[in-house]
Amino acid sequence: MSRDIKNFNNGIDVDSVADRIAAGDNDALAQFFSDAAGAEFLVPFKGSPNNLAVLNSPEGEKMLPAFSSYEAFEKCPLEKKNAVIMPFSRLDKIVGESRGAIDGLVINPHGKALVCKKQPGGASPTYQKNEGPQSFRLSKPASVPEAIPAVLSGFFAGTGKVYKAYLLWAQKNAEIVPHLFLVVDFDGKPEELFPKIGEVLRPYFGEGDRVEMAKADLKLLEAAEKVTKPFYKK
Repeated sequence: MSRDIKNFNNGIDVDSVADRIAAGDNDALAQFFSDAAGAEFLVPFKGSPNNLAVLNSPEGEKMLPAFSSYEAFEKCPLEKKNAVIMPFSRLDKIVGESRGAIDGLVINPHGKALVCKKQPGGASPTYQKNEGPQSFRLSKPASVPEAIPAVLSGFFAGTGKVYKAYLLWAQKNAEIVPHLFLVVDFDGKPEELFPKIGEVLRPYFGEGDRVEMAKADLKLLEAAEKVTKPFYKK
């Protein structure tokens, strides 16, 4: 049974977020993604719900439109009866699995829009050199698939070299969307452990998904502890 889209409102004040970002509030977008992760959005379609509408940006990028409320959707010229309510996680997955056909999401495109572009990345998790906590804005993930901490904990216990591990969201200044950040306190070299972690995580990630990994130093451990507790501890 279809839901009543005319009364839809996910409660996220996108206009306020856009105003805060314009005013230079660096925490506004991270808070939006934290709220959006567990929220639903109104998404227009053409003909059938399996054929979602796509907008062309002025730069020629193809963006999936999503609306925080029916009021925001009313500003859209598309047919108002052709819309479906979808969780943000599903929209993010559609973009990731589009293999470049969709470049990202645009929230409330006919108002104070928020543009969420897909970050570069392959189907498998990647790791980079630890740049230190000063390079990131760290936050607690709104949600992480339950299988990931469990399978990582089992793997870490088997290595005997890992002392602690944290899962966070990290967002660099050039990024619109935060990415998953795995901080591991262990003995050894990253190039020896991280490819193995990537293989362990591979079944849980799709096209476009990204996990960055870093070996913990004292500053990174202190930064992680301020945000969350380790999901694994020896």
